[in-house]
Amino acid sequence: MLSAIRRGMCLWILSGVTRTQCASFAGEATLKSDGRTLEVTNYDDLKNITIRAGILLAPPFAMYGEDSGIYTGFQGDLLGRLQTFAKADGFNLNFELELSPPQYGAALDLVANDCNSTVNPNPIEECQRFELIIGDYYVNGPRSMRIDFSPTWLKTTMSTIKTVKDPKDKAAQLTDFTTLTQLQAGGGTACVPEGTYLREVVMNKFPRANYSDCPSPNECVQRLRDGVCSLYVDDELALRYRALNDRSLEVTGEQFNTQYIVWPISYNMDREKSLLLKKWMYTSVSNATLDDLSYKYFDVKVCPLGLAGPSCDKKCDPKHGTSDRDGKCICQSSKWTGEDCSIEVEEDLNLYPDWEVYLAYALFAINAFACLLCFVWVHLKRYTRLVKLWQPFFLKFILLGCFVSSASIIPTTQQSEGDGPVYGCMVFPWLYCIGFSITLGTLLSKIFRVYRLFQAASRAQRVTITARETLLMIFGITIVDVAVIAVWSGVAPLHWKRTITSTDHFGQPLSSAGYCTSDYWKVFVTIIVAWHLVLMLMASYLCYLTRNISSQFAESKYLAISLFSNLQITVVSTPVLIIVKADPSTSLFIRSIVIWINDFAILAIIFGNLMYSVHTIKVEIDISTAVSMFSVPAESEAARRRSDRRLSVIALRPLEEQ
Repeated sequence: MLSAIRRGMCLWILSGVTRTQCASFAGEATLKSDGRTLEVTNYDDLKNITIRAGILLAPPFAMYGEDSGIYTGFQGDLLGRLQTFAKADGFNLNFELELSPPQYGAALDLVANDCNSTVNPNPIEECQRFELIIGDYYVNGPRSMRIDFSPTWLKTTMSTIKTVKDPKDKAAQLTDFTTLTQLQAGGGTACVPEGTYLREVVMNKFPRANYSDCPSPNECVQRLRDGVCSLYVDDELALRYRALNDRSLEVTGEQFNTQYIVWPISYNMDREKSLLLKKWMYTSVSNATLDDLSYKYFDVKVCPLGLAGPSCDKKCDPKHGTSDRDGKCICQSSKWTGEDCSIEVEEDLNLYPDWEVYLAYALFAINAFACLLCFVWVHLKRYTRLVKLWQPFFLKFILLGCFVSSASIIPTTQQSEGDGPVYGCMVFPWLYCIGFSITLGTLLSKIFRVYRLFQAASRAQRVTITARETLLMIFGITIVDVAVIAVWSGVAPLHWKRTITSTDHFGQPLSSAGYCTSDYWKVFVTIIVAWHLVLMLMASYLCYLTRNISSQFAESKYLAISLFSNLQITVVSTPVLIIVKADPSTSLFIRSIVIWINDFAILAIIFGNLMYSVHTIKVEIDISTAVSMFSVPAESEAARRRSDRRLSVIALRPLEEQ
């Protein structure tokens, strides 16, 4: 084995010197026939090797225990491994360690070849103290002219670290820089270790940033905590080590200027010791020693794949989860859950909750029962004077419209877990629009009929308005809605569509939403809403014209209230429904409530007031007084109030006979 070691050492020499130089340096040598390998003898005097080294403290590369007097850290472990490699080769490797100056530049001067010069004022005696500086130095061109380098034992970059800010602290977020570019633009300050090559690189790369020079890494961290600086710039491996042991610190991930870490070796070191030291360092590279040490000091320690727990004794599904530094099994996707990430999370389809569906049915049932109750009451009271004045025929048509409109709640509850089909999508506008047209058309035709009769009576004219004419008016209003809905159904009918709303980072769907839509739904909805607004404005105008007619002939006041309620609900609910269209649950709730309130308000205002009048009001007014009140607007309100307080009952013929 010794001959093999010697061959490897001389081979390294032959890469830069002649065969004669190698032989004279190593002793007697024999050149083999292949012309490439030399065997060197006479190495008995190198059994004991002692290297004088200064050690530069920089956690985690080198640390010193004041109580134990022992050097620890990455380089301490590496020195122990080098001694093991030396013993395997038959050498006893010793290191005489002494603390070097804490600054990188000052420590480097002690092994440089330019002592006693303007560049390096240290006396020659001082430069002979150490043969090696054990520290995490970056290799660069100027340094190579002053010192020899060991083999590269780590690869790293320059990076930054910051304190973890509270996301709720808005003031702290203003100075929460992630990169040096942001810091430079924002006028922030970065902490850098003074007297280092890293400082020169950073200041040249970001010249407009503010810097705070720290005498030591620990001082830089303290200034970072005190808010003196927003970022601390240093070697990425050193920063990772600090963040690994202090969760209040966070490595930003910014990386620039890849660097190779070496030990500076004095050119005055014995050539044989230098070669052996480098050989054993190359061994630490080839047998993964440096990989082991890098994992030990710079990587988060996690359980092996498939395991979790503080003692790595619990299962963690290897396909869907990995252990974190605390031993908790972290699922790689929201698609999986459970302590071991083995439970698949079903896609959230955002279906209507059962309680909302039942509520929709209940709202329809309330309106349907109210319509039935009012229908029975109108039929039983059809010979009552006020009911006859209101026309049972009109009242039943209003009830029909409210029932059909309320029935549109039922198809809104239909849904599909996929892309349909859901026939209720197109049934809804048919029911709602027809019901709305019948209701509003009946109210509009009724108030228009009364207005024409009283207008003719005030002019002493005779006019006849048949039931057929009234039905034609209702039919004409309704046919417009029917035509629009028919075109909609033929051109671009509403259909059920399910859209994925969120996925994991693998593209697997986590949630989706289903709703009714079509290519031109906005166009048709706009037409329908505009038409309904026109009808309500027309009805409101007629209520204004008939405001002076006694409430026994035309309930313009209550009609106006119901129309205003209808108008208000339409104006407010339409944009809200468009906004919440993609939220199925909210959309169903609002649609059901809007339809229910709209129809129930008409039933309560129209029929509730009529029932109250039939059972409580005993004062009536004759037709001539009512026409007179209509003809004289200025006195109409006072006259109507006086007439309502009259105690006598005046006989009045039904309106149909006028």
